[in-house]
Amino acid sequence: MKKLVFIFVGALFFSMPVSAQEIMNYETVSSGDTVVETPTVAPSTVNPSMVSPAPVVTSSVHIADVTGMTEAEAIATLEEVVLPEGKQIEIIKSYAYSAEVPLDVVYEQSPVGEVSVSEAEKIYLSISMGPEPVEVLATAIEQQPVSTMNSFGIAAYIEPVEHETSAMLGIDWDSLPCSYEYNYDNSDNCWYWGMWFDGQCYKTPVGEYDVNVRHKMQLYCDGTNVYLHIVFATAYWDDVNGNDYRFTIDGQMSAFQLEYDDGRNITGKLDGLDVGTHQINVVHRNPWMSGQHVDGSLAYLTKYEDNRNAEIELMIPLEQFAYQNENVDIENIGTIEFFTYNLMYRSITASGASTFPLVTAGAALLVIPGSTVLLKQYEKKRKKEKDSDGKSV
Repeated sequence: MKKLVFIFVGALFFSMPVSAQEIMNYETVSSGDTVVETPTVAPSTVNPSMVSPAPVVTSSVHIADVTGMTEAEAIATLEEVVLPEGKQIEIIKSYAYSAEVPLDVVYEQSPVGEVSVSEAEKIYLSISMGPEPVEVLATAIEQQPVSTMNSFGIAAYIEPVEHETSAMLGIDWDSLPCSYEYNYDNSDNCWYWGMWFDGQCYKTPVGEYDVNVRHKMQLYCDGTNVYLHIVFATAYWDDVNGNDYRFTIDGQMSAFQLEYDDGRNITGKLDGLDVGTHQINVVHRNPWMSGQHVDGSLAYLTKYEDNRNAEIELMIPLEQFAYQNENVDIENIGTIEFFTYNLMYRSITASGASTFPLVTAGAALLVIPGSTVLLKQYEKKRKKEKDSDGKSV
């Protein structure tokens, strides 16, 4: 007598949706004296027309080839690329000497062409510093304003030109500390090899900097406005750059741009600008209010007769930082940082106190005490602005 073995599938069978039950069959398999009945699945009878097509997702973006362009042209071209979902492109630049590629020209780029969105978020550019400098005999620089010579007859230090500091915003910048910054760490150039510009070698004593070799920057807050002062370095390929100024207040960023009255970005040479001080515009840079004037802001650009060490002064009300980024809490400020990849490789930080408003990012121990001072001064100022009923005036 043959045994009949059933595999229990009832519960599974009756718990399935009707459509699944309708396509379930049984197959009988004989194996010796045992007969086993097992379920099999018939080909699907789902109507293809009832299946919704998958949504089309833009997963790639075109990155223009900017090799052969100047640094400023390349940056302007890449800034036109729009990424989905509010993502932003970060441009990372490196510099190297090249005997074949002219000064300030992009010779290498990654990525380029049709790439994924994630790849496009960081674009790396290699920019030529021109031919590697060679030692110059003392006779070749006798007529240059050299204050000292080293033992090889090479310019060891050139005294910076002393312009009268612009003070259009009423800030005594000469009484405030400063930081010297550049868009890459050029310390070895400043101290050993020299910063070569227009055929001239600029150096500083080891451990020191000046406005010949780096941008002089000062950041200050009085509890109502944030102030920034920049003296551009002599050995800077562009005269000025007011592009993409990023301020971060306790981790929350707001970005701004400097423009001429006709809407042009303030960047590059000042050859067509008259000597003197010119009022310029501060505009919002974030995507949803890009190009909108920053209410209550003031900014000035000063060009000198020798076309060296141009200056920018700007003032932005704290309320405008909160207007652009609602997460900025201007009632409780700890630290304010400033950064722009065009001029510096590290941030500078203001603690707000008039005795020490600015420290470099590397001096982290000084930020915390300074932040406490700023908060106390700011709260004191707010209290003075209240009337006897405790209401803000």
